[in-house]
Amino acid sequence: MKRNSTRFVTILATISVLGILLIQFFFLKNSFDLYEKQFHELATSALKNVANHLIEYNNKTKGYASKNPEANNVDRISNNYYIVNINDVIDPNLLEFYLIDEFKKHNLKLDFEYGIYDCESEKMLHGKMITPDSLNITSSPSGTITHSGCSAEDDLYEKHYTHASDQPTRKCNLPKCDKYTYYFGVHFPDRSQFYNSRLKIWYVMTSFLILVISFFGYTVYIIFKQRQLSEIQKNFINNLTHEFKTPIASIGLSAKVLENPSISEQPERLHEYAKIISQQNKRLSAQVEKLLQMASIERTKLQLNIQKIELCTFIPDTIQEFKNSQNGNKYQINFSNQAGEKASIKADPLHFSNLIFNILDNAIKYCHEEPTIQLTLNETSKAFILSFADNGIGIPKNYRKKIFNRFFRVPTGNIHDVKGFGLGLDYVKKIIDLHHWHIQVTDNSPKGTIFILKIRKN
Repeated sequence: MKRNSTRFVTILATISVLGILLIQFFFLKNSFDLYEKQFHELATSALKNVANHLIEYNNKTKGYASKNPEANNVDRISNNYYIVNINDVIDPNLLEFYLIDEFKKHNLKLDFEYGIYDCESEKMLHGKMITPDSLNITSSPSGTITHSGCSAEDDLYEKHYTHASDQPTRKCNLPKCDKYTYYFGVHFPDRSQFYNSRLKIWYVMTSFLILVISFFGYTVYIIFKQRQLSEIQKNFINNLTHEFKTPIASIGLSAKVLENPSISEQPERLHEYAKIISQQNKRLSAQVEKLLQMASIERTKLQLNIQKIELCTFIPDTIQEFKNSQNGNKYQINFSNQAGEKASIKADPLHFSNLIFNILDNAIKYCHEEPTIQLTLNETSKAFILSFADNGIGIPKNYRKKIFNRFFRVPTGNIHDVKGFGLGLDYVKKIIDLHHWHIQVTDNSPKGTIFILKIRKN
């Protein structure tokens, strides 16, 4: 599938999934609003019944007709706080009894707190938190409320007037209402119990949908990751072709010249073409060896041959070996040892030297003028710091982490002036990880790059 087609299908699928998710949340919100309205209607109905029971009780026990409160005697102060106007004295025990009973009848199995306004102290009193499920209060089949087998009115009347001193008066923090004089307030601290049981199926469906979207997002990520890997591998094949094509062409041209019988009469020319074949053969062998080396590391876990290395001698010797392999390239490499003559570590000598080779080789290849590389060895309490500062073209900040990925090369458009496979720094990172070291890349002002290798002490 072409890139544009993949992008179009992905965008279309994303819009479709997001549309489904929005519809799901729309229905969830509508259901929540519906149950919010239902809760308010149930609570209002229950509280109105409580108010009517209290008025009937007062009329029966006191022998007079209480003044009827306003038609709409239940005011919703907030989402979870209601004020109920009674316009008469309120018995706290009777109020508690009727609240529990009416809430159970209306299936409002919630914790609630009630308080009664006292006009003398101008405070809300008798505050108490009630858990209906913990109380044993039921209704008789005939509709007469009973408690422990006795008439509720008789039982509570007796308790209120005969044992009034047994009722402690508690203050509560429920808000007051200046609109009424004789009223009580009911507060529901947590209404989620009412919604959760009703919205459970919506929660399950939403969770399942989010899970599906997560898998979809992961699939899209894998698709683009594979496409990116495909592009990288394609570039690798192109680079590999160019890397092998040049030495093969040079060897073929030189061999064709040497096939001429008259070449034996020109010893200098014969030597020159033989030298070209030898150099290009070494170059080709080095590239093949690099590929085989990386394939070996990828196929099997690399076993390190850990030895003690004296850095003050190892690094200069490695630099000299690197110079001997450069076939006359013009460059300058300086080394400064600020860690002392006794600086030593434990590492694999072969792979450590290859690591230095790769960083130096990159510093020379990616430079548009005569390369100058400064190696500096410093020391901290926990590690040795080996830095490689060059005067090359530099590495953009957004590519500094990617340069250690296999086959990755900093994009240069259609310009292919630097040969390579994108394997050198991948090898460097693998060796560093195997040694449990650390490397970072920074700018080298005014131009160039600094590779900072942190080698932990033994």
